[in-house]
Amino acid sequence: MSSIRPIRPSRPETPPGTKTRSCTGSILPEADYRHLRHHLNQCENTGKPASQFLSQVILRKLATREPAPDADTRDLVTGGCHVVYSVDRKPAVTGLLVHRARSGGVSGVIPVSSLLGATLIGMRVGQRAPLLRKDGTIATVSVLGVIQPD
Repeated sequence: MSSIRPIRPSRPETPPGTKTRSCTGSILPEADYRHLRHHLNQCENTGKPASQFLSQVILRKLATREPAPDADTRDLVTGGCHVVYSVDRKPAVTGLLVHRARSGGVSGVIPVSSLLGATLIGMRVGQRAPLLRKDGTIATVSVLGVIQPD
């Protein structure tokens, strides 16, 4: 038997009472954060293989974002906004990001409970991120613009 143990990096001491942020310092409006938790519960309850991909994307999003009651959303992709994005540097597309999409899918509507929607929510204009596709391949999505509802 080997007595080798993995080395774990130490964390710097944080003074008591100090508020800490996630490693990226990214935020999400509280309502969007709550909706993501709901979407995660829905994924876990379906048990479908496709939901496993989506649940991993949502888990990562929740782990790297903090809910904020007064988030500056001018350039932040949030539920209810129109987002201009590009996948793999193809021509720009505009879609309405929604938490509650109806079945049958209206053209131009991006459900947050989709791989694209879960990836886009919480991103800012100018950011790029890996986009997991249903077939397991990975593309790159870039946020080009955000139009918040009035």
